[in-house]
Amino acid sequence: MATLSVKLSDATRDRVQTAAQNLGLTPHALMVHAIEEAVEQAETRQTLIEQALASRQRVAVTGLVVDGAAFGDYLKAKVRGQAAKRPQAVGIEQFITGGK
Repeated sequence: MATLSVKLSDATRDRVQTAAQNLGLTPHALMVHAIEEAVEQAETRQTLIEQALASRQRVAVTGLVVDGAAFGDYLKAKVRGQAAKRPQAVGIEQFITGGK
């Protein structure tokens, strides 16, 4: 297992020790858990950014989008177990030029 050194201010070290004690953990276990959570959040954020950029590129190439409110209504109906037709993608110009 690799070792990584982290320098903390005295105040932060004290907070880590107090938090760990309150959680019934060692300071080491608390820091490992915190680092794992931070890395997972960073990876999730990066995945979302990549998906958003890919979606943006698809819109740029196809010019097609789905109305957000209509899609929200569709999802709500599905969650309620109601029959619902998925909204169709339309040209983005309908939203940009006020053609809706």
